[in-house]
Amino acid sequence: FLGGDFVYTNLKGDTGPLVYPAGFVYFYSGLYYITDRGTNLVLAQWIFAGFYLFVVAIMLRMYNMCRVPMLYTAALVLSKRIHSIFLLRMFNDGIAMMIVYIAVLCFASRRWGLGCLFYSLAVSMKMNIFLFAPGLLCLLVLNLKPLGVIRNLGICAIVQLVLGLPFILTDPVAYLGKAFELGRVFDYKWT
Repeated sequence: FLGGDFVYTNLKGDTGPLVYPAGFVYFYSGLYYITDRGTNLVLAQWIFAGFYLFVVAIMLRMYNMCRVPMLYTAALVLSKRIHSIFLLRMFNDGIAMMIVYIAVLCFASRRWGLGCLFYSLAVSMKMNIFLFAPGLLCLLVLNLKPLGVIRNLGICAIVQLVLGLPFILTDPVAYLGKAFELGRVFDYKWT
């Protein structure tokens, strides 16, 4: 991608072929350039530390909205798994969840269009966010008129189309087949 190749089946990393949507490609390409072509790992860790703190702030806001007792917030800040995902491995899981948590805050405030925008951006980081779609559809149907549901689903679709457009124009089958590999089997493995 960084060399100008937009054929998704040609894009690979150290762990194999690219299997994430376009938002992932843009995010990590930006991070690559910000960190001196991926050589400044300390800077990358500081950036992810900032994302981690932002996620904690979002979660605390959600806990507050739901009136969760402060005692339960200890589990949030003491989680070794969360620290590992953000600071050691710098996985896209944390970024995708950060964006979907922003969407949830928007939905809780009845800002449906903005929530759908953030939801779709989260899907563009990691396909497993799509698992929230049935719940989102229920929220939209229960809270909006049919035209409002269609408009907000359209926002989700337009975001995916715009982000994927360079890849779709080059090879739509390769992009849709790899970025949204719906036939993929996920095996549970403790990491």
